[in-house]
Amino acid sequence: MRLAKGSFGAVVTALCLCIAVEGWLTFAHPLARLPVATMERGELFNSMRNIEKEASSRPGQPYMVLLGSSLVVAPVVQSESQFRKRAIKRFFERRATACEEQLKKFISEPAGQQKVQVFNAAVGGGMASDDYFVARTLLESSNKPVALVCGVAPRDFQDNLVPGIYSTSAFQILSNLSDLKDVFNDSSLTLDKKFDISMGRVSSLWRNRTELKSYFGLVAKKLIEKACPFIVFEKYGGSTMTLALQKDGIFPEEVKGTPLAYPGYAIDHYAPAKTSEQYMRSYNPVSKSMVNEQFSYFEKTLELAQEHGVDVLVVNMPLSTSNKKLLAPGFYEAYRQRLKDICARHEVHVTDFNNSNWDADGNFIDTVHLSAEKSNAFIHALMQAVSDSPLSVALGGSEQKQQIGAGSIARPQ
Repeated sequence: MRLAKGSFGAVVTALCLCIAVEGWLTFAHPLARLPVATMERGELFNSMRNIEKEASSRPGQPYMVLLGSSLVVAPVVQSESQFRKRAIKRFFERRATACEEQLKKFISEPAGQQKVQVFNAAVGGGMASDDYFVARTLLESSNKPVALVCGVAPRDFQDNLVPGIYSTSAFQILSNLSDLKDVFNDSSLTLDKKFDISMGRVSSLWRNRTELKSYFGLVAKKLIEKACPFIVFEKYGGSTMTLALQKDGIFPEEVKGTPLAYPGYAIDHYAPAKTSEQYMRSYNPVSKSMVNEQFSYFEKTLELAQEHGVDVLVVNMPLSTSNKKLLAPGFYEAYRQRLKDICARHEVHVTDFNNSNWDADGNFIDTVHLSAEKSNAFIHALMQAVSDSPLSVALGGSEQKQQIGAGSIARPQ
């Protein structure tokens, strides 16, 4: 009997400790301060926190949000660093003041209305499903945006390098139990994987166990290094940051600093050849199930915005001619037509930057991301497209909404 009572007490103590750790991870966000790569050190987590903090600091002030992948991030961040004339922290500084200044040229705020803020919620590697989770979080908040601009491209719907929606940072950070329905319907996932994904929705400790293991592994390495009189671990060091056995340097698991964007320079990127190699793998072969799933999430984003009375502008982002040649024959035309059909069905306006003014290879640093030199012109054209769309009403433009449906109004500079 004593043993039973003792066992019960141990179980209760362990359960209370587990609950305390769960609460600490959920509300204190200690993983954001760990010296290893964690989701809470990443772009999405910090961009959402920045937007929430800045938007809530000015309650009642209207704001517009930019959604999309790194194709949106690159020109917005590059133009922002040029506008501010200083380096900016890409993950943490998400106010797009350069967009705001361009928007002011086309939309004048009525007397008494506060200036419209613009925030960059686009995330590198983001897909249409990620846009949905980000949009849902913002639209269901107490201080929702008045307009959304959603930049899309073929990779947002077809990427063989992404195992599934469950693997993205947006799903890991922003999804909830209601999103498990799609996971359970995925016949390609094993029961073990479905259990893993489900546990991740209810337990922060479970979801971040790999990151905690990496952290404690790093701590163990540092302790061993102090105890050993000789070099035992490989580190990145030297002027070329080569990985080798050495005393000074950075452990492979270790993360220092945060990515910066500098005025007049492109953000970090691969060489064109490596980028093309990656996109070739992303695009081919085409996964019809993935494309259908991502278009389903894209449509859910439009439906959710309609439910909340928030207008959306969909932007077909520019891609280089070289990059589009990597797509399967007929894919781009089918993608663009499906995009326009869905938008027309929901009376959402489309701005299409797929034209000869934008797709020249020289406009891109790596065939997919616009160069720093071209970023300002793109932001100018994008904000002009916003002013010409129904979004202008929500942003304080014309007094009566112009029902123009889905079409192409891009005016490249």
